[in-house]
Amino acid sequence: MPPSQSRLWPRQQSSFDSLKSQWQSPTSGVLSVLSIIGGDVVQRAIAQLAGTGSSYFTPVAFSFGWVAYSFSALLSAIGEGRLMPPSDCPSIVVNAKDGHVRNNMSWPLGRLLRDHWSPHYQSPKGLTVSIYFASKSKPVGIPVKDWLYYSGIATILVQLVISVLPVILSRDWLVLIITASGTSLALIGGALPQWRAEKWAAREVDKREIICLTRGSHSNSVIVVVSEGTGIRLEDLAAARPERFHSTTVMTFFLAVLWTAHLLTVQTLINDAWYLLAIGGLGMIQNLIAAGAPRSAAALGFHLERLREVHHDKVFNALAEAEALERGVALSLIPVFFPGGLRADETAWVDAKRAEYARHQ
Repeated sequence: MPPSQSRLWPRQQSSFDSLKSQWQSPTSGVLSVLSIIGGDVVQRAIAQLAGTGSSYFTPVAFSFGWVAYSFSALLSAIGEGRLMPPSDCPSIVVNAKDGHVRNNMSWPLGRLLRDHWSPHYQSPKGLTVSIYFASKSKPVGIPVKDWLYYSGIATILVQLVISVLPVILSRDWLVLIITASGTSLALIGGALPQWRAEKWAAREVDKREIICLTRGSHSNSVIVVVSEGTGIRLEDLAAARPERFHSTTVMTFFLAVLWTAHLLTVQTLINDAWYLLAIGGLGMIQNLIAAGAPRSAAALGFHLERLREVHHDKVFNALAEAEALERGVALSLIPVFFPGGLRADETAWVDAKRAEYARHQ
């Protein structure tokens, strides 16, 4: 064999040996790299599950993204002082009484619109107006516990069971220590009181309020919420008012320090790395599902009772029919859906309605 070829063979063999060794036992470096990705997913998962029930317990499982999230949370706490992410569903809130239009920055309101579904959505034409009454017995801001909430608890328990296996099989406690400490830090980070305060920052409704939620002029749906002097003001909620807690800055700093120590501890792991990889991967799956899965209005914190749903292939006719059910809905939404103006007959209808309301004031 030529010398040049004989020198190549050991190098190829060494590469395959390294690949085999990596798959048999992932290095701590791989786990460390995984620990600094996915911070935005963790933030959205907490935003989904925070403030459920009467306690501050937020079942977001320990995953690879928590280290990255801890530093982004610290930066946000020091800067703008926020924990909640902005709405990921671009939308507007329109007051049916005065026609005031506000861009929606609220995470739960955006998810309410994103997850809302109607059989009429199968038709690409026209507009669907869904009218709801806010429940008087269950105020806005108290989400019910759904499958997503309990899946977080189940994931945490499964992770702890997996972490016990190295203790039983090889008397290695490090995986259990890493998992238990990571889970504790994750639960503390999701239990900060500012999550609930910021998520539901709004004044109470003291009179009848009618709010319309839609994606804008090209949308095919509108959610109308009628509050009879109960619950919180959805206009305030849409503004996503900051609720800065000084304790949040201190806690996020200490959590960032502890997550750094946790990352250094992961670096010391030599054996049983596959267990930790499975634990972190399972947590990442739970985080992804919690961050993106659709939920019911009650699970999001909105307890709504359906009044009626209106659909028409012509947008103006749908608005006119909705106006017959709740005063001000069409008049406030017409500038949104018809920014270029109306036809003569439609303008006449609007003028007639305004004259009618003026006579009955």
